[in-house]
This record gives sequence, C-alpha cells and structure tokens, in this order.
Amino acid sequence: MSVAAIGFVVASYRGGSTYAPLYETFVIVPLIAVMTAACVLIGIYLRRRQRRPKPVADQWQALAVMGELCPHGWQAQITLYGWGAPVPDDAPPSRVPLVELEWKQFDEEPGRVAVVRRVWAPTIDAALQSMVDDRRTDIVLEQIERDADADEDVWWSD
Repeated sequence: MSVAAIGFVVASYRGGSTYAPLYETFVIVPLIAVMTAACVLIGIYLRRRQRRPKPVADQWQALAVMGELCPHGWQAQITLYGWGAPVPDDAPPSRVPLVELEWKQFDEEPGRVAVVRRVWAPTIDAALQSMVDDRRTDIVLEQIERDADADEDVWWSD
C-alpha cells in the first residue's frame, strides 16, 4: 500500500459505531441552518455597507448631490470645445471634443473659495460625475486627516 492510502484509512477510522445517534442529528441540522442564516445576514450587511453611491444621471441630480456635499455652497462652469477648437495646454489628449468643468467649493465665510478644481471629460455627464467623485474623495481624505489628528500615537511624522 502507498503512504497516501494508509493515511486515508487511518484518517477515516473513527472507532466504534459509524452512525451518529438520532438526537445528534436533531441538534446538528438546526445548528447548521442557524449558522447558514447568520452567514447570509452578515453577507447582506457587508454588501450594503460597501455599496458604492449611485452615479449622477443628469445635471439636476448633480445639483442635489453637490448641494449635500458642499454645505457652504459651490459653483461650476462648463466649457465645451468643438472640433478643431484651441484647448488649454493642460488639457488631456483626446480624439473627441472635450468638456471642461471648473468648479469651486466655498468656505464658511461668505465669498471665500476653499477649493478650485478642473476636470476634463468627453461628455457633460462624465464631467459632472467626475466633479461629484472629486468632492466625495475630498470628504474621505478630510475624514482620514481628522482621524489621524485625533489619534495621538501616529507612527509617521510631518
């Protein structure tokens, strides 16, 4: 006999009876059902927790979302470039006409600009989505900075 066959025979030997008593079956089967239900509930919870926000579908939805993300106000300007139109030097190379969206986020003080950003996209909808994504990224980074400032045993130094 090979070593694997001997190992299989030794591992499969339980000793005594090879059947479990009936009362153990009535305990194990419901326990498996409860554990399966718990796994499903944990999976649903984790999936909902990590769900990405829905993309912006139009300018009205972008207006609503940015209103929530920028509580002190914001302003955007869209510039459409046609075929053959001169584009700024910082524009990305593109085979289609570009859309430039420059947006500003205002600070708590009236009229004070906190952030100015420019995004480039092939369509207006894509530019609006990029603007919303930029702001959501800023919020996540701000939260990380606040958490790092609150934590006193930060291992890196400025």
